[in-house]
Amino acid sequence: MEHVHEPTYENSKTDASLSVAIGGATGFFVGTDAAYLPDQNFLVDVVGIKDGTPDLLGCAIAGTSTTMGFGVAQTGLNAVFPAGKCWND
Repeated sequence: MEHVHEPTYENSKTDASLSVAIGGATGFFVGTDAAYLPDQNFLVDVVGIKDGTPDLLGCAIAGTSTTMGFGVAQTGLNAVFPAGKCWND
């Protein structure tokens, strides 16, 4: 496959930073479960999907939560990594 690079240390570093951004998306997605530790879930009032939420609205809220989580994590990565070193540079 000509577009897939051979594994290198540089690839591993960029894969790790992408994994952090995806982890942020995953973390915020967990916040949509209003029944999971509601007293500790700081996202429940922002993106919590409570009983009785229509399915389509629940899908939109879940998508919003993953977008927010990815954005928060990626913003942190952009602040920490020098220009040209992050996975998306």
